[in-house]
Amino acid sequence: MRRYILVSIILCSIALLFFFSEYSANRSPNQATVSEGFIIMKEGEVYLVEDQDFIQDDANKLSIQELRRKYHMSKLWITGAGALGGIKNGQKVRVWYSEILESYPSKIKVTKIESIK
Repeated sequence: MRRYILVSIILCSIALLFFFSEYSANRSPNQATVSEGFIIMKEGEVYLVEDQDFIQDDANKLSIQELRRKYHMSKLWITGAGALGGIKNGQKVRVWYSEILESYPSKIKVTKIESIK
């Protein structure tokens, strides 16, 4: 009897974890979190600087290491080649994302990007 209860609890836990992961993976951009900042495209990577005191000339002048020391930056994980269409280095953007991965710099899973004029 105890074995039956234990197996039932384990199976229910696995089912709940599966449904929770499917729910979080299928969130729409309207349910995602929104953040604003400045886009940095250097060395084949895309970063988001969320500091309000960001100087746009620094996007072209400073290296990634210098930018990391000076500003709080997050690396963007973007799927789809056309997501950055029309966005320039140092431009202010609004980013919708579904999750932030714990790493250095933190990695943000982007669902949508739009420029702020």
